[in-house]
Amino acid sequence: MKKTLICTAVGLFIANSAPLFAGEVDDLKAQIQKLMTRVEQLEKQKTTAVADSKPTVTSGEKQVRLSISGQVNRGLLITDDGEETDYHNVDNDASSTRIRFIGEADPTDELTVGAAIEVQFESNSTADVSQLTRETGDPGTGTDNFTQRRLEVYFDHKRFGKLWLGQGWTASEGTSEYDLSGTALAGYSDTDILAGGTFFRGSDGVLSAIRVKSVLTNLDGLGRDDRIRYDTPSFGGLKLATSLVDGDAWDVAALYSSAFPGFKLVGALAYAQTSSADQVNGSASILLDNGLNFTLGAGDQDKDGTSADPSFYYAKLGYRASWFSVGKTSLSVDYHQTDDAGVAGDDASSVGLQLVQEIKPWATEAYVGLRNYELDRPGSNFEDVSALLAGVRVKF
Repeated sequence: MKKTLICTAVGLFIANSAPLFAGEVDDLKAQIQKLMTRVEQLEKQKTTAVADSKPTVTSGEKQVRLSISGQVNRGLLITDDGEETDYHNVDNDASSTRIRFIGEADPTDELTVGAAIEVQFESNSTADVSQLTRETGDPGTGTDNFTQRRLEVYFDHKRFGKLWLGQGWTASEGTSEYDLSGTALAGYSDTDILAGGTFFRGSDGVLSAIRVKSVLTNLDGLGRDDRIRYDTPSFGGLKLATSLVDGDAWDVAALYSSAFPGFKLVGALAYAQTSSADQVNGSASILLDNGLNFTLGAGDQDKDGTSADPSFYYAKLGYRASWFSVGKTSLSVDYHQTDDAGVAGDDASSVGLQLVQEIKPWATEAYVGLRNYELDRPGSNFEDVSALLAGVRVKF
């Protein structure tokens, strides 16, 4: 149709114009040929665009951008308590199966108004399953859970910072977990997540009532909660944040992230106070351009009315490489020490190995984590707990 219109227009132009010389006719033919070639290119692009178009998610409010995303993270967990070996099909609590809805609008060039709903679905969480899960049922945990992660609104201004209101990250949440190793799926400073529900077994062969997660902690701030939070804008990679949490709790944190010639550095330092305790914690991680990375974390908590004041430190050495075209391969080894988390005098430690392989064409990561847990308690003797977790996380 477009070609016909072009030819008709050219014909009318020639018919109503003065006589043309031979050279002028040749020039006109060349111009017409270029124009028709360009029309064919545009028609092909339009056809390709229509063929490649995908259904889009739309909001009930035309001025709001709506996105839906999430992930499924499943694996096989094998634990050994020194006498018994157990197998569990699990959801990896290091980055649980979840779905999120985020809607955003831009009233001005500097202001974004948003709302977020994020929930997780876990069947057999790695942090909960134990030797009793399939035998008699474990009254301390459920094999399935559906829990909220984010139910909040926020106002993000380029010059004035960001204000959050609702259920979500407190200012100190994640400040013990800054980690550039690329292996957090298989192991990071919250080491009890890999097999936290497992009970230690006494040297006499009797299963104790002490779980791995009751004696190991990374004191990671106030977690996610109902709060009001404010973050300053970033100044040279540094920003400050504070939140007021339900139950007379509050926190403040300094958060840093920046890239330099040859390396990237991230870090955080936080202070949090509740009605029964106060604590300080933080972490830092550096990733060199050659793939080597180092991560450190530490924290101390002062509890009211008890002599058991937990403290921890964590160290990780890692390496990231592009050995395969599908994505980066990340390897690491780490060590975690926690004192006095269960009762005064407790000395709990964990050492682990991690491997994570990106598979970008599938939006997938495959991982393996191997970990050993040890508990020394005055007057008691316990067998070590060993755990192996292998799984995949698929994002959408």
